[in-house]
Amino acid sequence: MIHADDLGMCHSVNRAITMALESGAVNSASLMVPCPGFQEAAEWTRQHPECDIGIHSTLISEWDSYRWGPVSQRDHGADFVDDKGYFWPRNTLLRASPEKVQEEISAQITLAKQAGVDPTHLDSHMLSVARPGYITAYIRAAREFGLPFLIDEHWKSCASREGAVTAHDVAVDYLLQAPFKLSPDDLEEYYLSALRGLKPGLNVLIVHPGFDDDELRAITGDCRPYGAAWRQRDFEIVTSVQFQSALRENEIQLVNWRTITSAPGSQTGLLPAGHRRAV
Repeated sequence: MIHADDLGMCHSVNRAITMALESGAVNSASLMVPCPGFQEAAEWTRQHPECDIGIHSTLISEWDSYRWGPVSQRDHGADFVDDKGYFWPRNTLLRASPEKVQEEISAQITLAKQAGVDPTHLDSHMLSVARPGYITAYIRAAREFGLPFLIDEHWKSCASREGAVTAHDVAVDYLLQAPFKLSPDDLEEYYLSALRGLKPGLNVLIVHPGFDDDELRAITGDCRPYGAAWRQRDFEIVTSVQFQSALRENEIQLVNWRTITSAPGSQTGLLPAGHRRAV
């Protein structure tokens, strides 16, 4: 699966991700409901019901001057938001109860559905839910709406101890994402090497397309990971001839959440054993 995070963040990101989806360069994306670009992204999603668009459950607001906060209707304390009512900028500052986390994720899914979005799955912005208690809250929110959810084997081991997962839930075998230490110039070799080195199983390659324009530079500043230049390179690479050739040359079977949940013999999205060579 070639998956684009952060749809709905802003216009620049919306434009890049929707272009990548329309061209087939990525085959899955997820939507940040609390962000200023949500309504624009929701409108595009309504017009493209064939596309695989999930909910990017969002519990932090990481940029210095471009912020967002909860959509759930309640009084939020300092365990969830800063003194201006925005989400905290780092996972380490998030101390809300699992019950509050589940309520907020459910509210984000509800708001997306009210906007006409029919989400295909649930995942997590900046992997905020990858900790005890929050994983269970995240899974319960997904089950409330009948959505498959992104979880890898590491998360699954923790969630299994809390009784939140079953044998029928799909765990991603390999979750791939460019490391923070890389520069935009390093990204092409990382992605092409990742495709060459894929192991059999369900692989999800996460990318962050955007454009290196005035809007995105103003939001991200000179941040290297996930900044404007980084996101521009992500867009250029996944839409390149070299990247598409690498998919074919390595005989990679592309799947998305619709493919997984509609697999023959699957009750909750479990791929049959003969269909595990995928990305």
